Amino acid sequence: MLVTVNALPLAVGVVLSCSTTLGEISVYGRLTLGMAWALSQLVVLVGGTWWYESRAASSCEPAPATTAASRSVGGTW
Repeated sequence: MLVTVNALPLAVGVVLSCSTTLGEISVYGRLTLGMAWALSQLVVLVGGTWWYESRAASSCEPAPATTAASRSVGGTW
């Protein structure tokens, strides 16, 4: 799913980069279709990274226990 979500914006970005007339279409004020698509790719990248990191952090492995012995050996942050 992560590959699909990232591959679609990349494919559309390649098509837009091949045709400068498509990228120059005004969307809102000075915002062009090319700039809007670049911003949407940034949102997908940040959102996908956040989603992946949150899924990786919620894995089944428990956090290491902090004991008095481990604190005396390694110190605390």
